Amino acid sequence: MDTKFELTANYASLKKCKKTYCVLFYYYIASSTLLLLYSFTNLVCLGVDANIIMKAGAEPLAPSYMLLLIDAIIIAPLTLFLSTRICLKQHDLSAILMIIFLILNLSYFIYKRNSAFFDRVPIAFWTFMLYNIFGISGGCIGFKTNLKYHWLEEQYGFPLFNERAEEQKVRIDQFQCEYNRLKRTQSNAMDELTFPDLTNKTK
Repeated sequence: MDTKFELTANYASLKKCKKTYCVLFYYYIASSTLLLLYSFTNLVCLGVDANIIMKAGAEPLAPSYMLLLIDAIIIAPLTLFLSTRICLKQHDLSAILMIIFLILNLSYFIYKRNSAFFDRVPIAFWTFMLYNIFGISGGCIGFKTNLKYHWLEEQYGFPLFNERAEEQKVRIDQFQCEYNRLKRTQSNAMDELTFPDLTNKTK
């Protein structure tokens, strides 16, 4: 493959990786923040309507929403931390841990759904379900992007993938090698100077 074409293709791939990291990073910030706000707002609003719910003879929803808030307080910051490691550090293990963690959380909500936990609040169920599903998808995308990024790290010209920059780097390396060679071979001792014997000529 032509070197110039290869550098151009790799540079385009690197830009795509960085764009993916940027989208994932801001998505996880926005989604985690909204999940926390949603959980906290639901609990506060239920506190206002608690008397009405109790008078109607219905079971209060506050304990259920408290569990949702606790889940959000745990899952949102952890997901945000792992996404930061994925997007800024290209950390593969963080992507794997995020996927596993969100799958377990998703399974927990499916179990609670089957036990009639969300019968009266289906919106809350789907809010958390979508957060987990999109989070798992983002973790898979992040892991795949990491694999591509690590491959690019091993390619010629990383991270600039610029032909002129690589030529300049080669010239600098050649100059440094030549300088080091001359420095090793130079002698610190001055050669002894010899002077002609003029005494015989004056006689």
